[in-house]
Amino acid sequence: MSKTGIVYHQDYLKHDPGRGYPERPERLRAIVDALKRVGYWSSPNVRVIKPTPATRADLELAHDPEYIALIERLSKFEKPLDADTPVHANTFELALLAAGGAIATGRAVTTGEVLNAFALVRPPGHHAARASGGGFCYFNNIAVAVKSMGLKTLILDIDCHAGNGTMDIFWRDDSVLYISLHQWPCYPGVGWWNEVGAGAGEGFTVNLPLYPNTGDDVYMCFLKSFVPPLMEQFKPELIGISAGFDAHRSDPLTQMNISSHTYYQVGRLVCKSKVFAVLEGGYNLDALPRAILAFLVGIRDGQLAAEERPTITQEEIKEKSTQRLEEIKKFLSKYWDL
Repeated sequence: MSKTGIVYHQDYLKHDPGRGYPERPERLRAIVDALKRVGYWSSPNVRVIKPTPATRADLELAHDPEYIALIERLSKFEKPLDADTPVHANTFELALLAAGGAIATGRAVTTGEVLNAFALVRPPGHHAARASGGGFCYFNNIAVAVKSMGLKTLILDIDCHAGNGTMDIFWRDDSVLYISLHQWPCYPGVGWWNEVGAGAGEGFTVNLPLYPNTGDDVYMCFLKSFVPPLMEQFKPELIGISAGFDAHRSDPLTQMNISSHTYYQVGRLVCKSKVFAVLEGGYNLDALPRAILAFLVGIRDGQLAAEERPTITQEEIKEKSTQRLEEIKKFLSKYWDL
């Protein structure tokens, strides 16, 4: 059986925003420790890949040169990008390494080195737009990787926060279909279902805003109502997952009701495709490794030995969600056969 790639570098632990920030080195320590504890890290079906930094030319595929220079300059003087996104002396080089990790992940899949792959990178990236950053993000790792691959790609963003940066970068691009499931309302305040792109890219941004306290049942209903039919019509050569795990019911930053069962099902939904995933959010140190393990089993179409009990959405939210789903289908019918 073909291997799953895990892209990781010890230097990702050096990205330390400071005390009190949820996006902290302990996230990766918890993930790696859990993968090693269950024998996943040393499994014959896994290949651990050490990445190299992205180049400036790589970044310029997704970001304006002036913005890249800004992050480099802020790093030199240790000035924050915003209140949520501090910058230290090593931030620029570590952000390059994170983008390089995403590129290595996509490349390992597209060259056939591995069946699928997961980039365990920090800092995350999907809030970084072409000329701006924020929300813990400096450069858009998955966007840089997708641009580097140059293939027709479906990006599925399962982070609980809408990926405003990824939307911005591919807003007018019909070679990338971006689908995001996220809590609404929530940071960064974008991602309503009528935000669909513009120009050649109109219809290629698909936002699926979910009510707070949505459970596994409704989440999977939205996922299965849109992702398989859009995959069939778009026919991507590659699938990239913006793999945030902060929709989990234990996450401290959001108000969703998702268990690790959903992340397993997400993996299974795309397991027959060429797929690479890039770590985004997820801030509960107990839930995060469990959710990632479930996802990794899913993308290999394996059987989950022990999983959390799937959650059920409250009846009132389920009813409102059903109405919203139908409204979204109706609106998107001008672009897709739903």
